[in-house]
Order: sequence, then C-alpha cells, then structure tokens
Amino acid sequence: MRSSSRHALLRPGFVVLAALVPFVASGGGRSVELILDASGSMNGRLADGTPKIAAARLALGTLVASLPPDAVIALRVYGAGSPREQHDCADTALLVPFGAAGAVGTKVTAAAAALVAQGYTPITRVLELAAADFPADGSERVIVLVSDGIETCDGDPCATARALATAKARTLVHTIGFGADETALAQLACIAQVTGGKSWGAADAGQLAKALAAAVAAKADPVAEKTGTGTLGVRGADVKGSHVIDPATGNELGWLGHTRRSMELPAGIYNVTVGNTMWKSVRVRAGEETWLEPAILEVEHPTLAGHEVVDPETGLSVALVSAIASVVAVMPGTYDVRFGGALWPNVVLKAGQRTLLRPGVIEVSNATINGHLIRDAHGVEVGEVSATGKWKPLPPGAYTVELKSGPRAFTLAEGQRVVLQNR
Repeated sequence: MRSSSRHALLRPGFVVLAALVPFVASGGGRSVELILDASGSMNGRLADGTPKIAAARLALGTLVASLPPDAVIALRVYGAGSPREQHDCADTALLVPFGAAGAVGTKVTAAAAALVAQGYTPITRVLELAAADFPADGSERVIVLVSDGIETCDGDPCATARALATAKARTLVHTIGFGADETALAQLACIAQVTGGKSWGAADAGQLAKALAAAVAAKADPVAEKTGTGTLGVRGADVKGSHVIDPATGNELGWLGHTRRSMELPAGIYNVTVGNTMWKSVRVRAGEETWLEPAILEVEHPTLAGHEVVDPETGLSVALVSAIASVVAVMPGTYDVRFGGALWPNVVLKAGQRTLLRPGVIEVSNATINGHLIRDAHGVEVGEVSATGKWKPLPPGAYTVELKSGPRAFTLAEGQRVVLQNR
C-alpha cells in the first residue's frame, strides 16, 4: 500500500541510555504499557539468525535496565498461551500490572524470558483490553506495541486505536514493527498515527531496544483529520476483484477490479478483500489517493485440484492456485504453498510484483491404475501418480516413488521434469 505513513528503520550500533527515557515520576504524569508479540511468527529468524522472540527478550531487558526507578510500566503479551491450531483470538494476558520500574522491572524481564511464541495476533482485542489496564489516576496513558505481523483475528486495530484516541480517557499508541514486512508496517503505522503516535521499524535486537527507548519517551503529535473525500484504488486485482468494506458496520461499499480500479470515499478507515483475506486498516485521507497493490502468484503446471496458499501463522488458506485459475492476487507477505502433502515454504510475495513458482514434475510411464506412492526425504507420503494421473508437480527436493521393481529415488530441481519407467 502506498501511503504517506512515516516509518523509521533504525540502524545498528545505537546504545540505549537512561537519558533517552525522560519519564515523569510515578504519581505525576505517564504510565506506559508495553505490549509484546509472542505469536507463532516470532519463532522466525532475523537476518543474523536470531529468533525474533529471543531478540525481543534481549531488547526488552535493555529497555527495563535503562528506565528510571519511578517510571510506571506494565507488560501485556499476546500469542503465548495457545498453539496456532487452537485459533485462539482471546490469547492475551496482562503478565505484569502497572508499577514502578524499580519494583516490577525484574518481573517484566522474567515474564518475557518465560514466553513461548506459538499463537495468533489478536491486535484489536489486545488494544481494547490494554486500554482498561491503566490506573484511573489521570496520568498520560501510553501503549507501546511491538509486533512482527498484522491482525489475524476479527476487528480492525486501526479503527480501534482511533476510538481509543477519541475516548474521554485518551490513549496514545506507539508501534514498532519488528522484522515486519511492508503490509504489517503500514497497519502498525495506521494504528499509531490515528492516535497521534509514532511508528518505527526494527530489524534486530539493537534496533528494537533503541525503538523501545524512543517510544516510551515520545510525545503525541497533533492529529489533524480533515473532512472530505479521498480516493481508494486497487492495482493488479485478479478476476475476482476486491470488495470495499466499512469495518464499523461490515457493510460493503463497492467493488474494485479490472473494470473499476478506484472509487471516492469519505475520509476514514476501510477493509478491502483480497482473495480469502481482508486487507485491514486501509486509511483514506481527504484530498489524497490511497492505492493498494496486491502481490500476484502464478504456479507452473498446477493440478486441477489446486494448490493452497497458506498463511504460516494461522495455518489457513488464503487462496487456491489451480489449472482453472493458475494466477491469483494475495496480500503481500510470506506464505507456504501446498503441493499435495509437500510444502513449498517461505514464498515471499511483494506488493505489485508477480512471482512464478516452477515446481519440478515427476512422471511415471506405464503407471498402474492403483497408483504409485511418492514420499519425501523423511519418508512422509506427499502424493501419488497413476494411470489416470501420470504426473505430479512437487517442490524442489529429494523423493522416492514406489515402482514395480521397488522404491526408486529421484531429485527434482525447479522447473525440471523427471520421467521414470514403471519396471
């Protein structure tokens, strides 16, 4: 999504100093709730090979050590309580209630050290609950949200953040995208900006520590929401097109596709369907244009049954590529693509770009009607070929197929076709 959102990608080599965190003493002015992502995607690795969750623990510990003893902080997490398979959109907990950093700092670092990253990313619910965590003492209410991905449950987190910012007890939200892609950074920027907050990007533990220090010290920016209409458009929609949804009511406001690329809408926040997913937190500003650019995925030699494009965090299918529809549009991101029982993992799909997957193909001549099982290098069954389906596309790798003479090993490279005789 092209927008005027501000992202600051912090550079390595910064040292976090207590002087960078000018907190007002407890009882005076500011309470900060730190929200840490412990969803399954936080098990992913950064460029230096460190798991994101390990780097986040390190950065949080650096921050806590730098805080004045009377700084008022709390820690809430999400995604740590339930595995992905439970699809738990209520998976969040206030692990350390508000208290002076001198008293609760060790509890914060201990709680972070015990986290198991495994679940969903219910940012909307997390923000709603976090707003209720604050003490009713008139202090400035600040949330610092660290996430590596987008909302994976119901609700629109940007719309929720805007409601928090306009409530009687106003809540300021700063966001940090940690090892996040451009789609996540845009959603996190929307969440921050509608409250007057700031957003950062961080790619390693040092950058995250620096961003956390900046966030707990940052003041609110003015929120100037002009009235009027703006333009929302989609470039590169597939044949299904995209539906524009009002997140407040769930009502459809229009359709965008090859015959209608853009529409005028009142300034506000919208959702746009792309395949089986919802592109949330799309902000339209008065007098401006906002363009979404889905990623395009094409699979060479797709089967009639098709190949699911799977969100690795939720395990849910977001699109199906098949012989009927070999090209699909999806939200930019990282996906797994299924080829029967085999998985082509970590397929990075970028906004506005077309990606072609070229699986290898195994073909068996004189195949029997009963079929021939194919197993991967670990012995896991991934599919079969038969007299009615003599060939099968598979990700590059090593396999075996059961032939008349016994198991036969073969290796597939991208785009390679291997033909074996059933002897």
